[in-house]
Amino acid sequence: MKNFANIALWLLFLITIVPIGILAFYNHPSVADDYCFAYMTRDVGFWQAQKFYYEGWSGRYISNMIFHATPLAFGVFWFVKVIPFLILGLLYHAMYCLVGEILKPSRQNQLLVSATLLSLFVIFSSSVVDTFYWYTSVFIFPTSLCYFLYLIVVILRYYQPQYQKIKYPIALLAATLVFFMVGSNEVMMLFILVFLGMIWLYILVFEKRFDGFIFFLMVVGAYFAYFWVIKAKGNEIRMAAAGGQVFGGAIVQSLINALKSTISSSIKWLSAWIFLGAMYNSFLHKFIPERPQAIFKINIWIAILALLILIFFMFFVIHYGNDMGVPERVNNIIFAIYLIGVFYIVTIAHYDYPNLFPVNNQVNNIASISILSILFGSYIFMFNGNIKTMYADIRLGIAKRYDQEMTQRYNHIMTSKTDTIYVAPLKNIPKSLCFDEIKTNEQHLWNKCYATYFGKKVIILKEEK
Repeated sequence: MKNFANIALWLLFLITIVPIGILAFYNHPSVADDYCFAYMTRDVGFWQAQKFYYEGWSGRYISNMIFHATPLAFGVFWFVKVIPFLILGLLYHAMYCLVGEILKPSRQNQLLVSATLLSLFVIFSSSVVDTFYWYTSVFIFPTSLCYFLYLIVVILRYYQPQYQKIKYPIALLAATLVFFMVGSNEVMMLFILVFLGMIWLYILVFEKRFDGFIFFLMVVGAYFAYFWVIKAKGNEIRMAAAGGQVFGGAIVQSLINALKSTISSSIKWLSAWIFLGAMYNSFLHKFIPERPQAIFKINIWIAILALLILIFFMFFVIHYGNDMGVPERVNNIIFAIYLIGVFYIVTIAHYDYPNLFPVNNQVNNIASISILSILFGSYIFMFNGNIKTMYADIRLGIAKRYDQEMTQRYNHIMTSKTDTIYVAPLKNIPKSLCFDEIKTNEQHLWNKCYATYFGKKVIILKEEK
């Protein structure tokens, strides 16, 4: 029975991850932002380019730094084929560290639970292109999720007796991760401030003590959030330009929109509770230590309320910043936090309500594993958009032909002797890899960046007749 459960989980992981790796070989830089950052670094220099964006568009100091470190600035196109493997490895390692720190299972079980969480994230997230293939998005949201997962590990180790001799370096590392999160994007910036504030308040109210370490992290986060991000000239410009109008500042409407998004998304993501609950009933109980850590002794209803508050504030910051809805890349990171929160809450439920998990009933375990495997396998192949799209892009040859078309386009642009170049619209657009294209309007930002990068006056898309 144990082998069956392990095989089922590893098979789920392979079904989810293998197509990501295959599609990586067909990936190309996106016309959305990638070429803009690349030519700026090439033409004005790495530091000057960051300064330009920091003062003229965004206060995301960490993201700006990584954007302008793009190998595309040096004519390296193939690096985007490596990025999906890089972020896959980083996400897996971050989840592996988190699972090992909070559950302390065997190495084999640690690998398995981490793989399961990553599979669920890929399956239920809004899009894979934003998580693995679009350079600009990858180094905004997926990486900030990794910073957060590592931060939890570092915070937990700060309090453990075996790390007391190096607790000050650990505190410095934690502060550095907070610094990175604040400078990555506004959603994670507000999230980490609220998250740390809620931990500090819980300790103060329920444990009757002032936690200096968490307070220190709060001060670090608040300082860089206010003086380095919110007060940045570029942030003011971005807020004013969002949606083509001044929408930043509509607090009441943003709160209402955030509440609506929290409710609708929580309903949509109920499946995460169902699948994780079934998995605990089937096999995850084997990985849980008999004596829970202090973090699992929190009242389950407080934990649920805290998760909903965190999700609400994440939605609030995106609605506050624009009036165009919640982008898929933002939905991805919010769901990732939600998934980690559900995993945490279901673990608490394992201790608080053991009758929900009849682990000694072999018949129930067999039935749970069998039903879960059949239903989950059917779901991801018949109904899940991410899995269906990735396999379709591979099986139908859409990704391969897209790769060929893009290579032909590069050759056409670079061998052309004219300053104005018309390129044919793509006939094959894999939804897993590509979500945008240059326009028929030569004044569009994507067209300008594309043309500047390739050293042309105008690059424009041919209008279809």
